[in-house]
Amino acid sequence: MPNQSSQRFQPLDPNSAGPSDSAENLYLLLNPLGNCKPEHPLSLSSLSHALGRQAIVRVPRADLSSPRLFPALVQFPVNDDSASAFLAITAAYAAREMAARQQYVCAWLTSEQPAEAIAQHIARQCHALRPAEKGTVVPWFEPLRIALLRAVMRNAGEVMGPIRTWFYPEVGGGLVKFEGRPSVGELTVPEVARQAQRWAPQIKHFLEAWRALNTSVKAYSPWRWSGPSGLPGQASTHAWNLIHDAYQRGLSNPADIHCLNLHRVMVHPLLLHHPAIQQDVAQAVAGNQPLTARFAGYDDHGWSRIVAALPQARCYS
Repeated sequence: MPNQSSQRFQPLDPNSAGPSDSAENLYLLLNPLGNCKPEHPLSLSSLSHALGRQAIVRVPRADLSSPRLFPALVQFPVNDDSASAFLAITAAYAAREMAARQQYVCAWLTSEQPAEAIAQHIARQCHALRPAEKGTVVPWFEPLRIALLRAVMRNAGEVMGPIRTWFYPEVGGGLVKFEGRPSVGELTVPEVARQAQRWAPQIKHFLEAWRALNTSVKAYSPWRWSGPSGLPGQASTHAWNLIHDAYQRGLSNPADIHCLNLHRVMVHPLLLHHPAIQQDVAQAVAGNQPLTARFAGYDDHGWSRIVAALPQARCYS
């Protein structure tokens, strides 16, 4: 059975979670493609009024038609009492939008460099991390995408460049601290990291379905996550591992991959250890019958018999 412990969002303290000295700046990264009402204190119009227009710098994106849609880097005065209040509001907002299709609050950053330099660096990495397809821009700064980078890329810290620390909301709840690491020479991006970015929409779709099943499923599901966060910790890493494993086993139909992995997180992570499931996957890989059709033939009693024959699992992936 899954461990039901969960992380909680904690208010960020600009003195302890952010800069270590007065020369370092504290930034909030917002994505206007997410949802934030104009009257909310975190809307760009409200922040511009409260902090001044000079506190907001846009991150250029060649794939978007209007600068109004570009990500916004908002600089907070580190030693100002208002910073703590704003940061607490952002953490609460991030916690509420964990299940959103597009998140507005992306990250909290610290760096000695000015906002213009940070914005240009983030924009450059959108191109550096893109898959081989020409013209693709990768919004790597989105919480799920940066979580995937950390899951598959050993030198992920080198992506940060002049950014010392990067805090982002995890899909399973809580804030994750990502520390930058100086790079030696040109950044090396392994193919697996580009592949993870290519699959990010599919992984997001899987996480949305997983979250929905955790709150609504009535069928046999001994591994259903029932924690308050909706998803377990490291859910994005589990999602990557499961989808990558399904492709490695020869499945290529997204519906079959989706079906298999939802059963692995709801019924048992080690389903593929069972001979009947192995045969089902083999038939799907051979193109004889979709896995979705084969799995539809099992009722709750059938799944319980399969689970009883499987070894104990410790985690989802």
